[in-house]
Amino acid sequence: MLRVLLFLLWFASSAAMANGLDPHLLTFVQNAVPEGRIVFCGEVECHETPYALFLLEQEARRGVLVITGGPANPSAESPQVLFADTSFDFALSQSLIPPEVVSEFYALLGITRPTPTQASVTAVAEDIYPVGAALNTVLGPIAGFTFRSNTTLGILQELEQSDAIPVSPRAAPAGSILVCPTTYSPKVSLGSVVILGSDHQVYGPDCRKGGAWACFGRLETWIEKYGGKNQLFGFLLRARSEQAST
Repeated sequence: MLRVLLFLLWFASSAAMANGLDPHLLTFVQNAVPEGRIVFCGEVECHETPYALFLLEQEARRGVLVITGGPANPSAESPQVLFADTSFDFALSQSLIPPEVVSEFYALLGITRPTPTQASVTAVAEDIYPVGAALNTVLGPIAGFTFRSNTTLGILQELEQSDAIPVSPRAAPAGSILVCPTTYSPKVSLGSVVILGSDHQVYGPDCRKGGAWACFGRLETWIEKYGGKNQLFGFLLRARSEQAST
């Protein structure tokens, strides 16, 4: 049985004041998300388990944060971050969140999506932060490779399971895909997926520009920004035979 409570409360995580949000949950979110702008979108209860949904923006990236437990569930010891990333598809594939809850989450966000039980052949363009779909517009025509996921964790998994060549991010050649996966323990940090250009600059979709491609600076700047606290991965796609022969 699903029960949905809808809120729409914007606050800066560094100094949050949100009337109607439980103060213990508010403090937990502030500690879990020290950087970025966040909105509490609502709560969905499924089988007596509450799932609180937050929409998070960190610079050029947008993602979701799902918290369970806390005051709404007295049997739980304390709130905990169940999942965070740039979309929900990885959480669905790993059975972290019930499909019916994800459906309600998309409804709260005003995003029309296929039913979560239907596997997507390619990453969809209408999503929270469609980084996979954006990459597909570049990689599909060039390398014949497309992502199914719009999450940084899902994209990393797809690359690791493909025949792409792992490369060191610091020594990555032009055309490499660089991945910094989302982390959410103990702090939530949305990941980044970019492509290295021939000019040694990295490029990716910018949610502040409606998902348009943007330059995020030189490779060294990207590594310095993301490599200090998180793992970085680099991959070079193999040219398909039809591309290699042209």
